[in-house]
Amino acid sequence: MRAALGERFFSDWCRRAPYSAFHPQFLDEVERCAGWPSPADYDRLAQQVPQLFDSAAELEPAPLPHFVAQQREALRLAGGYEQYVARRRAVPTREQSWHDFFNMAVWAHFPRTRWALNALHVDADLGPVDSRNGRTPEQNVAAQFDESGIVVASSSAELLADLRELRFKRVFWERRAELLATTRFWIIGHGTLESLLAPHLGLASKGVLLQLERAPTPESDERLRCALDQRLAAVVRGWRGGAPALDPVPLLGIPGYADNAFAEFYDNARYFRFRRR
Repeated sequence: MRAALGERFFSDWCRRAPYSAFHPQFLDEVERCAGWPSPADYDRLAQQVPQLFDSAAELEPAPLPHFVAQQREALRLAGGYEQYVARRRAVPTREQSWHDFFNMAVWAHFPRTRWALNALHVDADLGPVDSRNGRTPEQNVAAQFDESGIVVASSSAELLADLRELRFKRVFWERRAELLATTRFWIIGHGTLESLLAPHLGLASKGVLLQLERAPTPESDERLRCALDQRLAAVVRGWRGGAPALDPVPLLGIPGYADNAFAEFYDNARYFRFRRR
């Protein structure tokens, strides 16, 4: 499916979940693209997403990297992909790649989090690495979150507790109205965003669950995104104290992510696990 998706650029995904949570200016610009934007166009697309400034909340605009065409020799000389990003403040990007396109989209919406993940990836002071992939446990978690992460932000402590305990039918169906009123889902994993172009049962994310002081509203969503970016970056920096276990979130159970507006959808025990493995 990935090869087929890569043959042409299309934008009919823009107005459905989860992509509809992207900033409207970003989506408008994407829909204006007649064909695949080049890596050189990605700076312009990313800059469509406002970075809010709030001195009272100590929230300042976060710098965006530049997006440049990927060159293998340049990556080798830099010591690897993450090292290149850290040293050049630039993201190597492949032509006509949905994976890299959504990487840019996540950078545009959560730059503080992405810089924090990058800093963790290149931190030479972390402990011994796994001989199979050259990463420390903390870097393994960062890689998981980078590719398949989701942040679940809710003013309902009970719903977050139910998610941690894998009570998925209770969260997504029995308490559906409360979930819609109190909770926001933001996908951080660009690999997951690519996969959701052609979703299939079984898709799941690695979640960071965050408590909100008050229920979000459509009017506050942009400010919430920027505040979550700041909180997530702090969470990622805290992973240096030990690799956490991220919470599984079955994506197609989220209202609006699939045709899931009936109770029986949540009875599939092969997808909605009822105990931790």
